[in-house]
Amino acid sequence: MLSRATCGVGGKLVENIVLISHGGMAEGVKSSLEMIVGQQANVHTVSLRPDSDNLQFEKELNEKMKALNGPTLIIADLLGGTPCNVAVKNYLEDDEVAIFAGMTLSVVIEAVVNQRATIKELLCLAKENIVDVKAGMNQAEQEMLEEKQEELGDYSAYAGQENIVNSRIDERLIHGQVAGIWSTSLNTQRIIVANDEAAVDPLQKSSLRMAAPTSMRLSVLPVATAAKNIRAGRYGKQRLFLLFKNPQDVLRYIEADGPIKAINVGNMSYKEGAREVTKSIQVLPEEEPIFEAIAAKGITVTAQLVPNEPSIDFMKKLRG
Repeated sequence: MLSRATCGVGGKLVENIVLISHGGMAEGVKSSLEMIVGQQANVHTVSLRPDSDNLQFEKELNEKMKALNGPTLIIADLLGGTPCNVAVKNYLEDDEVAIFAGMTLSVVIEAVVNQRATIKELLCLAKENIVDVKAGMNQAEQEMLEEKQEELGDYSAYAGQENIVNSRIDERLIHGQVAGIWSTSLNTQRIIVANDEAAVDPLQKSSLRMAAPTSMRLSVLPVATAAKNIRAGRYGKQRLFLLFKNPQDVLRYIEADGPIKAINVGNMSYKEGAREVTKSIQVLPEEEPIFEAIAAKGITVTAQLVPNEPSIDFMKKLRG
């Protein structure tokens, strides 16, 4: 991921992001962005409509820019296209404005999450996210094999001193919110997926390895093994992000004496018979007593989709 030690526009944090494109791409990217990181009041769009022209687009872009204050990053869809050319014509000499061409969802997410990212870093990210998936899966399989054979040594001195920076229920396991936002914001060193089915599925393990940031170690383990390893201090002082697919796995982990103080409920998708607790959390009737059992063991249960949204008392919401 991108370094957080550099500066955005003119040495200042980006305060506004303006997505510009032909047709509806800009609106579509913003919509997808907000599915992953929540509502973004500082992200704006201006589109060159099929029935419009460069003069109308220029008028709309300038009106939008005049309404904004502070350093602004313009992200255009295509180098040499009308939206990009109009932005360059009007803002090339403006030190408060940076311009990037080659819009992708991953680049926009990083620009939103890391307001200090430089254009050079965004370019690197764009290149890194063009991936040959089949070749990547083969490489991920090899990396998982090497990690399995990794000699972790004797960590018995760390027993009972585990450094768990977050524990989360997320039905999708490793995806954009976990890999690109939570893990990096918490300076995670190892993601531990505790799920019996994933642990014995080579394809799923390889997919998770591909989805995880390359800078982070990954362990995909049966629930009982995850509890045993963490309790034994197997990962030393590593900053651990513990990831569960469902509340059943959390309760099994606790019953296996797995260390945990709090659990954040992130994503649970709709299934027939489920009721909505929050927009991203749908709970089945049979899952409600499981959450009650988790809370009864002294575990704090919260709901928080992404770090920049407030954490809420999940049990209060569930019972309400």
